[in-house]
This record gives sequence, C-alpha cells and structure tokens, in this order.
Amino acid sequence: MNETLPNELGVIVLPGTVLFPHSLLPLYIFEPRYRQMLERALETGRMFAVGTRLPDSDDEKPYAVGGAGVIRACVRNPDGTSNLVLQGVRRVRFLGWTQEHPYRIARVEPLASRNANQESSAQLAGVVREICATLTSDGTALPPQFQAALNHLADPDALSDAVTSTLVYDPELRRQLFEELDVPTRLAGLMACLRAQLEDQARGE
Repeated sequence: MNETLPNELGVIVLPGTVLFPHSLLPLYIFEPRYRQMLERALETGRMFAVGTRLPDSDDEKPYAVGGAGVIRACVRNPDGTSNLVLQGVRRVRFLGWTQEHPYRIARVEPLASRNANQESSAQLAGVVREICATLTSDGTALPPQFQAALNHLADPDALSDAVTSTLVYDPELRRQLFEELDVPTRLAGLMACLRAQLEDQARGE
C-alpha cells in the first residue's frame, strides 16, 4: 500500500482493539467526537489511527504504538452515524498530542518491521503455516479470504500480521505481538500462542 502517511492523525481509542497492517476493521462511528474525527479524516486524506486503550485509563489514553489506517468504504446513516471499513496501513508511534479534546490528534512516527535473520523468519513462518493447517483439520473455521491469503503470502512479516489478527484471540497477546517489530521474535511468539490455543482446544477449554 502506497498511501502517504501524514505527520498528524486523528486517533480513535478503543479497548482491546488493534489495527494490523493490511487487515480490515469494520467500525460503527456514533459518538459526536468521533463523527468530527471522521469528517476531518474524509476531508484530509481519508486516514486516522486506532489506539488500544490503556487499562484503567480514565482519560482514554492509548498505548504508545497504534495502527494507521485508510478508509476504504464509508456509509453515512440518516441519524448521523456512519459504518465504515478501515484498512490498516502501518504501525505508528504516537509521539505526542496536538489535541486531546474532543478527540485525540497525535503526531505520529511510522514504524518498520526488522527482519535481519530472513532464514529464521522463513523457517518460523513455515511452522506457523503448519499450525494453521492443523487448526483447520481440527475443525477451526477460518474465513475464506484468510485461507486464500495464507496460500499466497510469501512475506513472513505480512504472514505474521495476517495470522495474528485472525487467530490470536487474547487481546493482550495480540497487542504484544503487534508491538514487536522484530519479525523472527514476533513469529516465535505467534507460534507459541497458536500452540497454546491448540492445547486448550485439545483439552476442550
């Protein structure tokens, strides 16, 4: 995706929600403040960021790393609310706030994955594919579009994001994997999560 990332983005802060690169996130925008944010985004490049809310944060402050996304579809409803689909573009770090009310606007820094050990990444990605195949054979229903992507994703970085966003169910583990920029480390963590889920499934939990 070649969208140019601006220096500032509006931020919607949500509990337990992470926007991974390339993933699609459906959102229902109903709060007046986020309606304002949406209007700004539609007028200035169709982009905003999703931040994961810190636990017990009274002022809805997010973790320092979030996901920037571009609005791929938006349907306005007669009551002023909107249904939209946000596609993840890349990870960003929130450097500071140029506005906090009624909604947050952050200065953002794009974050790039690191993949110095490509051989290790390729091996780990192969194991992750095998685990996904085991999940399928054990009866876990996977979205058809995910299975198609799994067959064609050669990049371990993109593979790790696609699998994590689809198959890791614990919100905190998803967030931790999202924030990990080292691809082999992220894949190893993902592999451990999937194996733990397989063991839970075998025990009927």
